[in-house]
Amino acid sequence: MDKKAEINSVLNTESFLNEIQDMIKECYAEIENSNPEDVAIRERAYHRIKAIDNMMTRLQSVVDNDKIKDKSWTIL
Repeated sequence: MDKKAEINSVLNTESFLNEIQDMIKECYAEIENSNPEDVAIRERAYHRIKAIDNMMTRLQSVVDNDKIKDKSWTIL
């Protein structure tokens, strides 16, 4: 199995996607339950959310790379 197929398989696994959603929910809960003076806690949660988002975007871009190439214009 090649890299793209493996990543695609993971991205289409319900348990993986559920775990990702749970991680994001935990981060939002940290933000919601923090006290006004807990800036560091909110920032850490925000950075975790952004890291998860960046990881998912990167993985999806690996899978979609061929689709992008197929849709690109050929310059003659």
